[in-house]
Amino acid sequence: MPKPLHMGSLYLTMKICAISPLISASKNDILQFISICKHDLVVLPGNATNHPSYQSVANVLKPGVFAFVETGLGKGESVPWLVSSTQKVEMPSQIFARKPTTRELDQLQDIWPKRTHKIKERVVSFAICGEIDAFAKDGSVKAGRNLPYDVLVNPTHTTRGRWNHLGVKLNNLSTNTAVVHVANNDYDHHGITTNVRIYVNGEVMNRQVSGKVTWSECEI
Repeated sequence: MPKPLHMGSLYLTMKICAISPLISASKNDILQFISICKHDLVVLPGNATNHPSYQSVANVLKPGVFAFVETGLGKGESVPWLVSSTQKVEMPSQIFARKPTTRELDQLQDIWPKRTHKIKERVVSFAICGEIDAFAKDGSVKAGRNLPYDVLVNPTHTTRGRWNHLGVKLNNLSTNTAVVHVANNDYDHHGITTNVRIYVNGEVMNRQVSGKVTWSECEI
């Protein structure tokens, strides 16, 4: 299995927080949680109707904190952003939802550099929702395409099934690094466990609950 491309130093770390709001959480609930985060990167799931705008997110971030947020009309018609209190970087929209064709894999490979950004001393790449299916279960990229990453983030619109397959894939992708998977909590209760998962070198980080937000964090 191909190894991830680690572009950050082994001696320099970044802190990541992935948050999964209940679908009943308000924009203010989400903004309030984000406003107290001191992590280097905060990751929201893929776009949902209760998400705040990227401008609103940027306005409440502490200095030096970056956040991923996707806004727009829904799957395939939303725009992902990487924002801080001083920067707003627009990224290419989601290419495919599942079972990518070779043409779609080529498109993702072409836009991958625009989905890859240095945050602190690490380099983070974003695969939006079903784009994680560009990777096979063993962690290799399908059809021999090249999607290098240091840290891999997978913001997803709704909770996914087939965790006997997806869980193994994310575990394999996390070898010697971190992989973040976070979805909106469309079940609207805290009893589910697949809405937010962070894998660090094969180990799943603990989940926590604060009000209407489930979250997980890691240092990598």
